[in-house]
Amino acid sequence: ALRAEKRRRRVIGFDDMLWNVHEALTSGRYPWLAEVLRSRYPVALIDEFQDTDPLQFAIFRALYMAEGAAAGLVFLVGDPKQAIYSFRNADLQTYLGARSQAGREYTLAENQRSVAGVIEACNTLFGANPRAFLLDGLDYRPVRLGAKPRPAFADATEPRAPFQVWLLPKDEAGGWVLRAEAMRRCTDTAAAEIARLIREGGAGRIRVGGRALRASDIAVLVRSHVQGRRIRQALARRGVGSVELSQASVFQVPEAEEVERILLAVLEPSRDRLLRAAWATEIMGCDALKIAEISADENRLLESMLRFGEYRELWHRRGFGPMYRRLLHDEGVAQRVLAHPDGERRLTNLLHLGELLHQAQAELTSPDALLRWLQSRRRDTSAQEDAQLRLESDQNLVQIVTIHKSKGLEYPVVFCPYLWDGYRNSRGGQEGIEYHDEAGRPVLDFRPAAKDNTKIKGRRRLEDDAETLRLIYVALTREVQRCYLFAGVYGAKAGGSVSYGESTRSMLNWLVCGKDRSPEQWQDAKTKLEPAQIEAGWQGLAASLGVAPMPAIAVPTAAGPPVAPDRLAAQTPPAWIPPGWSTGSFTSLSRAMESGADGRDHDALCVASGLGPPPSGLSESDILRFPRGAAAGICIHHVFEQADFTDPTGWDSAIGRALALQPQGPEPAASAMLRRLLGDVLSADLGDGLKLNGIGRGQRMSELSFRLPAGGLEPMRLNALLRDHGYSIGKLDFRTLSGYLQGAIDLVFRYQGRYYLLDWKSNHLGYAREDYGPEALAEAMAAEGYHLQHLLYTVALDRYLARRLPDYGYASHFGGVYYLFVRGVRPDWSSAGVYFHRSAENCVSALDALIGGRLEA
Repeated sequence: ALRAEKRRRRVIGFDDMLWNVHEALTSGRYPWLAEVLRSRYPVALIDEFQDTDPLQFAIFRALYMAEGAAAGLVFLVGDPKQAIYSFRNADLQTYLGARSQAGREYTLAENQRSVAGVIEACNTLFGANPRAFLLDGLDYRPVRLGAKPRPAFADATEPRAPFQVWLLPKDEAGGWVLRAEAMRRCTDTAAAEIARLIREGGAGRIRVGGRALRASDIAVLVRSHVQGRRIRQALARRGVGSVELSQASVFQVPEAEEVERILLAVLEPSRDRLLRAAWATEIMGCDALKIAEISADENRLLESMLRFGEYRELWHRRGFGPMYRRLLHDEGVAQRVLAHPDGERRLTNLLHLGELLHQAQAELTSPDALLRWLQSRRRDTSAQEDAQLRLESDQNLVQIVTIHKSKGLEYPVVFCPYLWDGYRNSRGGQEGIEYHDEAGRPVLDFRPAAKDNTKIKGRRRLEDDAETLRLIYVALTREVQRCYLFAGVYGAKAGGSVSYGESTRSMLNWLVCGKDRSPEQWQDAKTKLEPAQIEAGWQGLAASLGVAPMPAIAVPTAAGPPVAPDRLAAQTPPAWIPPGWSTGSFTSLSRAMESGADGRDHDALCVASGLGPPPSGLSESDILRFPRGAAAGICIHHVFEQADFTDPTGWDSAIGRALALQPQGPEPAASAMLRRLLGDVLSADLGDGLKLNGIGRGQRMSELSFRLPAGGLEPMRLNALLRDHGYSIGKLDFRTLSGYLQGAIDLVFRYQGRYYLLDWKSNHLGYAREDYGPEALAEAMAAEGYHLQHLLYTVALDRYLARRLPDYGYASHFGGVYYLFVRGVRPDWSSAGVYFHRSAENCVSALDALIGGRLEA
């Protein structure tokens, strides 16, 4: 079903490409294909082949290894001991099966990376157990020193073996510490030794290749990002900078919250409450005293409002990216942020957030929609790949790297502080059980009984343990001059006692103490291993490895004694402060809808969900091909604002000015679409003989701005009024508005003695007539909160006319409201795209009174 749906949508992924190639080669429909490919590529070399999967290998087998295939060569290059990507579908059994079919096998016998002491230590450690990697076909072959020169490593401070093993500590009673305590001590000890190396390197007493050892020469290899954060925090406590390749989301960092607060102020700069919240961020750098000074100085407050208003205008005119760069520059953000100890991290997060927001605006409808997108991403705790924290810098900082990321890399000094951990995470979260059968084939077993099958459980555990050993191998072969490995035994709570079985049966201990046991015996809880046996096993390798107890370190004490609980008291909350003067609009009122509906002043510009590409038969000049988004909507509004409806000779000039303000791709095509749009919309019959091409400039006003005094507009009362008059929108939950309600009406015009207001809507609702029919428009009006918008505009126009017409009466002079969804207004779609409504007079009067704060409403 998934493949059929992809085919229907005309989309394809990398896995689909593999499947399609394999099907083409093996289905028999294209018997010539393999020969053509072999003639074009007579020789193939596949690097990192240990990370292949069965489908990939089947493709190459069909090309180069099929029975009766013409002459061709394929070289498979890979190290099965480094197969650590099973979570990406890499299948080691595929590699082993392919190797058994190879005509010849070659092996690298020299190590061109590490110094002699490290190579000897690895030969000893991985050679101590003939079944070091558990699986058949994975053998460790000792290697010798290669001819490539290595930089000299000189340590004039403390003698350390090139490969140093530090055994886990014991407590004061002589027993091994519990796992949590072992984790803490290993973290602190590793951080302390790293700090010592950097300090001595800075003094010139530790040198690499004739230069002083730097922090960037040191890597800490971890298996999880939780371990990475732990070591990073320990290094930070000692004043050591580090960088971590992390999968955490940039939307979860403090900078994301601060950016949201600043953008709220940019969208509504007249609300001083939002401005103060923006000033209070560390990005803007104002303390409480400075905020109070600005708030008390009317000139400075106005200057700040105007500056943020310029940011808003730039956002509307040119998009988020230019506005964001301007804000960071004008507010001096980079200089302020970089003054912090973690300034590079903070600035990297700010730039990353700006890039993601800039990319997101292409698919969104307006600045309000972009802000809501940021808020939704901040609520989402998962980290999509594009949002994972980026590396801020690797300049003279300790590298914290996962073992998976470190594969193929090398570092002068490597710390492996957590490989001793034997705790198992259960592989859950999926319906099927993954394992390999006796023939080495990958199996996904959905049988309910499979989870409890002892044989299957043993097979799965064997595969997990084998991959853990390969991870250990990758970690311990990254260093050039020196490696620090933490190993040994720890305790775990088991009921009321302490058990050491979890640690003694760890895979790191298997290397040194498992040679006389089978893998099944090693993992059998009934086979008891004494901690002393493990310690003796490590001590037995001391001739080639520097085995020693983990050194004691001085752990910093707390700054002072804790405060007694009876001296703690909650602070008295401040007195309630009534809301101050502020300015609101349709946007600010409708944004706070509990139901999630989102009104947008000016134009929603929304795109129908699942909207695909234009139909093949659609004319090139059809407005349905016109770009979507905020900039496109502003362009269309500008065309209708500038054009003289009654004089087509000036339309090209109006279109040219609009496209100069908001370019929309190739100008000839965009001009043709807008010219046709003007003709269709202005000649459309809107009812009662009304056509806009008969409305001259003397009969219309464009962008009529208003500002109505608001005397305490409350959301509860407004919700009740809308409900009582049958308008269905989401429940409003804005802060009580005392001040002014402002807005701008797209068009007001007079026809046959009556006055109408009109709002242009460039929303792309679809490609068919029914997408712009009465039901679709009614749904759009309700979903976007447009009923509140036209009611507010009606009250504004009603007040305007009452002050200018001596004999004005709503019933006789107000004609109604038009919402034209202009992409659907066309001659062959009669009445499509046109929404007309005339609110009841008592509803308008009640809303007028409610806005003015007259309680009798």
